[in-house]
Amino acid sequence: MSEKLTQGIMEISIRIVKAVLCVMLIVTALLFFCYGLINRSVFMDRDPAESISFEYTSDDTVSATLPSDIGDNEYLFYFNFRDITVYVGDEMRLERIEERDVNIPGGTVKNSYMIVPLKHSDAGKQIRLVRADYDNKIELATEGFISTRSGAFSLLMQRYGASFFLAFILAIFSFVVFVVSIVLSFMFKQRMDMMYGALGIFVLSLWVITDSALFPFIFGMQYVDGILNYLLCVSIPFAPEVYLNSIQHGRYKRSMSVLMLLSAANAVIWPVLHFLRVLPFYSDTVRTTGNVILALLAVEAIFILVYDAIKGYSKEYRYTFIGFFGFLICCIIELVLLLVITTTRASLPMVAGLGVLLVFIVIQQVNDLRMANMEKQHAIDISEAKTRFLASMSHEIRTPINAILGMNEMILRENTDKVVDEYSRSIKTSGKMLLMLVNDVLDFSKIEAGKLEITRSRFFLSELLYDVMSLVSERAEEKSLELRTQINGEIPNEMESDEFRIRQILVNLINNAVKYTEKGTVTLILSGNHTQEDGYELDIVVKDTGKGIRQEDQEHLFEAFSRADTKANVNIEGTGLGLAIVKSIVDSMNGSVGVRSIYGKGSEFWVKLPVRYLGDEILPEDFMERRTAEDSVLEACSFTAPDAKILAVDDNQSNLTIVRLFLKRTGIVPDLCSSGNHAIELCREKKYDLILLDHMMPQPDGIETLHIIRSDKDSLNKDTRAVVLTANAVAGSRQMYIDEGFEDYLTKPLDSSILEQTVKNLLPPEKIRDAPVDSHEPVSDEDEVLEFGFEERTPVKDLVSRVEGLDIEAALSHCAGSREILSEILSDMASECLPRAERMRKSLAEKDLNAYRIEAHTIKSNMATLGMKELSERAKKHEFAARDNEPEFIEKDADGFISAYTEVFKNIING
Repeated sequence: MSEKLTQGIMEISIRIVKAVLCVMLIVTALLFFCYGLINRSVFMDRDPAESISFEYTSDDTVSATLPSDIGDNEYLFYFNFRDITVYVGDEMRLERIEERDVNIPGGTVKNSYMIVPLKHSDAGKQIRLVRADYDNKIELATEGFISTRSGAFSLLMQRYGASFFLAFILAIFSFVVFVVSIVLSFMFKQRMDMMYGALGIFVLSLWVITDSALFPFIFGMQYVDGILNYLLCVSIPFAPEVYLNSIQHGRYKRSMSVLMLLSAANAVIWPVLHFLRVLPFYSDTVRTTGNVILALLAVEAIFILVYDAIKGYSKEYRYTFIGFFGFLICCIIELVLLLVITTTRASLPMVAGLGVLLVFIVIQQVNDLRMANMEKQHAIDISEAKTRFLASMSHEIRTPINAILGMNEMILRENTDKVVDEYSRSIKTSGKMLLMLVNDVLDFSKIEAGKLEITRSRFFLSELLYDVMSLVSERAEEKSLELRTQINGEIPNEMESDEFRIRQILVNLINNAVKYTEKGTVTLILSGNHTQEDGYELDIVVKDTGKGIRQEDQEHLFEAFSRADTKANVNIEGTGLGLAIVKSIVDSMNGSVGVRSIYGKGSEFWVKLPVRYLGDEILPEDFMERRTAEDSVLEACSFTAPDAKILAVDDNQSNLTIVRLFLKRTGIVPDLCSSGNHAIELCREKKYDLILLDHMMPQPDGIETLHIIRSDKDSLNKDTRAVVLTANAVAGSRQMYIDEGFEDYLTKPLDSSILEQTVKNLLPPEKIRDAPVDSHEPVSDEDEVLEFGFEERTPVKDLVSRVEGLDIEAALSHCAGSREILSEILSDMASECLPRAERMRKSLAEKDLNAYRIEAHTIKSNMATLGMKELSERAKKHEFAARDNEPEFIEKDADGFISAYTEVFKNIING
């Protein structure tokens, strides 16, 4: 169900509840007015009822003289129960024997009106009530009245109608509220406290109804009402207890548990004893115990409410608190009526109090729903802001990492100095670790959004394990830990699954083990079982000799931002995301994960992953030694494609330099351009085999550029495959780009091998050639023509000296220490300086803040690359001001900012 539809249904539900409440209040007021405050004889014609008094003639007999004006359709009504025989004169007119007449387990429970038919000839005769049940000395009736059935009903309505019908209406509305609560709880997947409150009021209303003398007159259940009344009575405590516990969020769980146990015992023991005819409901023992439990519940509820009011907790449920307070006042009024006035309308105040309580319970729930809806919307707004922030940070962080890893890759390819090679490999390891941290944050964003992507590809387990162990070995060596691998059984080497996610699982688990182990070993144990024709369950265990994990901490170990034994591990870095990400990845891959640990002795994290195996090659136990021998020589490019025509489009010149250098050893010389419009023009002039297209560019951006190229009638590249190169790596990005028409999706920082493999997969097969065997020399670029930069490069020393304020060490750190690469980047940046400044002035004149933001964003990244922090921060302020639509700041500082930017490259441009 969409969020918009859910909110709409919630608003409609709130309106319906409000309407029901209004109707209920109106009906309640009318009933109270008509039956409680005024003489209803004005509205109701009734036959007269004549009272009759009985006197005891013996211990078991009462008698009276009938009036002289009895009609044939009149009856004697008297209030009693158990076994009684009625004589009119010498004639037995009515006999009630419970064992014969009442077929209910346990028998009759309470008094009810008995009906004795009379005749006109009975006038003046003596009528006797004789008790036949000698075991139960129940007091016989001393009062009654003579009337027709309609007259009796009218009289009972006058005495009990107000509370009866008010309770009946209350039962209907509370049941409706209960049903609505259930529906809403399923619809919105959240707790509805109102459900328990409404259920409690429904039970109380039925209790009042069954207790009324009108019940058997209306429903024809002469003896069932007593049983129902008592069963309802012992059920009363449950719903209020659950409701109080719910709205108070379990603050008094122990006290409530004791009361619930007492209530449960009360609700089970006495009905069983009654139905077995051991101890009837009407016995003093049962009555006293039930009253005590109800009194305990009332006292406990009052005490908790008062305590919450003193502590200020009642603000959490202020409307319900008001409702309970109103109900309490009504109950006090009822006690006064019972003890002082002794009226037949004594239950009316309590029923009215229940109505007040129900109204405020519903108001409280409506308020809670509205607050929850507001909090949910606030959470959605925060989540969207976080997504935008992550998208921005993804681009910001990955762009410099792209430059660092990309340029460092070129050093590894072309360097011959062993010392520099060692430094470069350290940069590569640290850079990948930094990238992994960035990916953790982005992956957690994807997990929260429910868009974690699982892709299947072929890979060799030995290569994956070598990369993982190499990555984590340095940290283990720093702590003098022994890092082991153990292969149990024959495990397929070539598999099909999500290689990146399996790598991520292993790195997280092993890093976690190293982090929490001070001495000893960390062991990776691999095993598995064949599950079907080409299926395999890969078992991964990471075992350490660390501190272990307490049993109580293991339950929350895989929750986000959860860390075990935080007091003991206060000095250990980490955010608590690693294991949460592992759990989400494993669940997404239909696997399972868990932990076995003894505190003080170490831990074992285990993972079971279903994969598909390919081929018969078995994972060698000495895979580390085999790969170590090969690792001294960089892996050669598997193909060349000197005839391939590729267009690379990016508004950031250094990114184009990275693409050009990464494709260098394939023999591909891409055409480079910095705008979507230029790319559209080139696509009208030349047929390309592949287009590499950046997303975040000045209008048109990458997506719009692709759409124009595909729809342009003069385009020669309507069907040319396109790959998006972007730093936008938040949840859902891949599918978004594929839906927009891109063939593939590559995130920055670019991985040279992935870029080469993607290009190889998407180029026409006839353009691909096998690379020369044992050749690791880069392909010559003598014929290379650059769209950017200078045909003859000025020595980097001279270029650097022309840039005032440039931090040479910081600049070289972003270029992997290569002065030649720095020279290229400086030349590229200088060539774009004046056009970029002109575009910024134009966008300001046209009030195009989005275009201005993109240019400021590029300047910020370029200045950070050159170590010019002050100007980079200034550019950042302009970018954010444009993003947040704050033109006042931009207009005030734009001239000075653009002048400062052009001043950086002024000497380079002027030579």
